[in-house]
Amino acid sequence: MENEKRHIWFLIAIALILCAVLIGYNILFVKEPQAIVVQTDIAEGTDNNFLIAEEGDITPSGKVNINTASAEEMKEELDGIGEVIAQRIVSYRETNGPFADIQQIQNVSGIGDKKFAAIEDKITVS
Repeated sequence: MENEKRHIWFLIAIALILCAVLIGYNILFVKEPQAIVVQTDIAEGTDNNFLIAEEGDITPSGKVNINTASAEEMKEELDGIGEVIAQRIVSYRETNGPFADIQQIQNVSGIGDKKFAAIEDKITVS
């Protein structure tokens, strides 16, 4: 009986030593994960939205592609764009082809400087 108790205490001691070694190893040798910074050669201030949209509403950049979005999608995602103006945007691009740049949306009746300024950061033509 006494011999069994010694074996049990011996096993407990070995388990505690192993736990202490593992904890010590993690504290002393395992480093915190570091953030990885990826530098690109894209100049600041350029349009970095190189996203190709198939049929779609919102690109992964969070912007509405005015060349592919439906009137309903534009109405829902763009503040100040209601059903009528959204339909005018769709009609304009069907008549004149896709927008070459976002400034061309100002050619749509009902979109002036003020409304364009409100949606400028939320639209793309990628």
